[in-house]
Amino acid sequence: MYIHPVNKPNFLIYRRYLPAWFTIIVMTVIPVLGMAQQPKYTEEITVVATYKPEIPDAFKINQNPVNTDTSTTVPVMSYNIRPKPAALQLQIEPLPSAKLVAEPISKLYRNYIKGGFGNYSTLYGELYAASLRSKKGMFSVRAKHLSSAGTIKDFGPPANAHQLAEINGERYLKNHVLDAKAYFNRDVVHFYGVADTTLERLNIKKDDLKQRYAIAGGDVALTSAYQTNSRLNHAFSAGYYYMDDLYQSTEHNFHFNGAIDKAYDLFNLKEKQTLGIITDLQFYNQVSGVSDKQNSLVVLLKPFIAMKYNEYSFKAGFNVYVQGDTVTKGHVYPFVEARLEAIPNALQIYAGIDGSMKRNTLKDIISENPFVKDDSYYQYVYENFRVYGGFSSNISKSFNFNGSISSSTIENNPFFTGKYSALHNTFGIIYDDISVMNVKAELEFVKADKLNLSISGNYNKYYKLLYSEHPWYKPDFVIVFNGRYNIQDKIIVKLQADYNGPVWAYEEQDPLLSSIAPAKKINGWFDSSLGLEYRFNKALSFWLNFNNFTNNRHWVWYDYPSYKFNVIGGASFSF
Repeated sequence: MYIHPVNKPNFLIYRRYLPAWFTIIVMTVIPVLGMAQQPKYTEEITVVATYKPEIPDAFKINQNPVNTDTSTTVPVMSYNIRPKPAALQLQIEPLPSAKLVAEPISKLYRNYIKGGFGNYSTLYGELYAASLRSKKGMFSVRAKHLSSAGTIKDFGPPANAHQLAEINGERYLKNHVLDAKAYFNRDVVHFYGVADTTLERLNIKKDDLKQRYAIAGGDVALTSAYQTNSRLNHAFSAGYYYMDDLYQSTEHNFHFNGAIDKAYDLFNLKEKQTLGIITDLQFYNQVSGVSDKQNSLVVLLKPFIAMKYNEYSFKAGFNVYVQGDTVTKGHVYPFVEARLEAIPNALQIYAGIDGSMKRNTLKDIISENPFVKDDSYYQYVYENFRVYGGFSSNISKSFNFNGSISSSTIENNPFFTGKYSALHNTFGIIYDDISVMNVKAELEFVKADKLNLSISGNYNKYYKLLYSEHPWYKPDFVIVFNGRYNIQDKIIVKLQADYNGPVWAYEEQDPLLSSIAPAKKINGWFDSSLGLEYRFNKALSFWLNFNNFTNNRHWVWYDYPSYKFNVIGGASFSF
């Protein structure tokens, strides 16, 4: 039958709440039962002393296990190493072939012309023409002119001129190079070392003081160009020149040079040894005012051996000279040189001994002093003994430092002296036996093509002069400074400064008036020059040179003052 929820019987409601009622009844009955219990006996305790409550020690149970075994046994371990090679798999990859980057070839100009002018009526011109790149050879032509016609107060006319013309050619063969050269030089000077009032009083014209030297000649050479030193290397050259002046002095020269060498393994060293011989022949026909005609011959034979062992290298041999004129004489000078490469490619130290000889010539004389009269005579110059040593170093990529010292004994060393004449304005040659010590040093700084600085010094100590009181016109020291600075390939600045120490001058006197030749001291002098160049483009540039810009007047030779401040400028063009 269906019963509606609202009309459920009451017993169903009581069933729902029965657990709750049971719990309440139990909690009520438990305290009542506890209170109803009665003890089974009664005990009375009488305390007869002071009560001291104590808590006895508690018995603790050890919770940690105890091992009573006193002996231990180390188990024996057994193991085996079983090597197993690591498996390597090589994979060879071919290297890429080297490739040369195509560099642009700079444009070359075939011709070059340069010209300018300045004060003291200075005129300059130069022309250079050459062939371009070629695997067959090279050819060039050069011509140059430099002259000045200025005046120096209180002295004669110092006008001078220099001309040069030369032709060069090279031919490249399979294993040789053939060279040929022809040249002509002309130098004009005036013996201006005399007061202008004296010239006027004696009615001496400018042309009466003129001196001109001309030299023409040519050379031809053949040189081997093998790629290895196992073949016989050789070089030969021959040539001739003729020279004269306005005072009937002449000089003919025939010369021949040869050199051959080859590498041999003589001592079973790491590197082969080199055996060779150098030859030189000089024949002179010389005519001067006092010595008339002189024929002389100087022949050199120089056999040598060169070897290298680790950082040491040696070279030894003989300088065998034969001189021939009215008599024939021989001179033998042994030479030995040793080198030590203390720091590879950075420092090299060397020392050696040798000797040599040569013939004094008109060409050598005027290259040092052009104010020489034609009555000079010629002698053989003997360097009987020379001992030397030095070093060369590359401190870094930018610094180079070199130095040397030598001591020589020389027979017939030439000196310039003033000649006894009406004007006292020319020089002659005297010869003396001397000993000289020479010290040289050079320091250079180079930074690519932008900056280049160098300073060098040369010191000479002359002693044991046989006849002369002083080493005439030979300075004790010379200091030279050079500098070059490139500013972005547009402006080039050059600077040069020289300082020459004092010298002693000697002038011959009239033997009827005095038997003692006086010595006169010439103070040292300083000279400096500054050069500027502006490159408008690769073909056109403008330049300006300031010579002796400190405006000092100095005497290189007695009674021969120099120009003061001189400026010269111009332009150059390549095409």
